[in-house]
Amino acid sequence: MNSRNSAHSFSATKLLQEQKGMTLLEVLAVMVIIVVMVLAIYIGIVYAEKQLLINYRDRVATLLVTGELEMEYYRHVHDKPFELQVNREYIIDDRDPNHILVGYMTIEQKTAQESSNEQLLTYIYLEATLRWIDPDTKKERFIRMREDYFI
Repeated sequence: MNSRNSAHSFSATKLLQEQKGMTLLEVLAVMVIIVVMVLAIYIGIVYAEKQLLINYRDRVATLLVTGELEMEYYRHVHDKPFELQVNREYIIDDRDPNHILVGYMTIEQKTAQESSNEQLLTYIYLEATLRWIDPDTKKERFIRMREDYFI
């Protein structure tokens, strides 16, 4: 019987040695890695969403300024006077009816000179600026463009 018990205990020891598994420390390490990865992905998504909104508003402002300068160019080509603006109101973001983002555009006419081939050329240019307060950062943002008209 003694030999039978020793054979049985030998196989039990061998069975315990061959079992594979994870220790509590390994499980905790994997959990920490997973939490860090999920947190990093979440932070990236939140940042991307905020940047997407900023880029959307910048694009809308750029299109508004470009459209107004194109209209002034049309007036110039058809010998009509410029229609300058001072703090004219434009809607930049109206996705949320309770919080409509409004910007203010100013178009100014300025005169300048440039030398070319030893000649002094006088020209006028329109400078359009659209300003608004970013709702997230509470800082002023603006888009400024200009269009030159040689006389």
